[in-house]
Amino acid sequence: MLEINKEIKVKGVSKVGEAAAKMFEATINTANPEDMKFNHYIVNYELYKSNRSAIGAEQLQFEDAAYLFQDQLIAEKAAQV
Repeated sequence: MLEINKEIKVKGVSKVGEAAAKMFEATINTANPEDMKFNHYIVNYELYKSNRSAIGAEQLQFEDAAYLFQDQLIAEKAAQV
């Protein structure tokens, strides 16, 4: 039996100047917005290595934004019931 799931992806990129150093993704299941998965990966290790502190702060900012978006989806779903 075919099961189709709809997901929303939120993406972010931490840059040093114009160059990407690290990418962030949050995937939220629209049928169950409480289900959110995070993924991140380093694009340019040298940039990341020399800017870890700033990039770490940006990762926390991204996660905060993803959680706010998740809270909105949860509230919208609750309002539909």
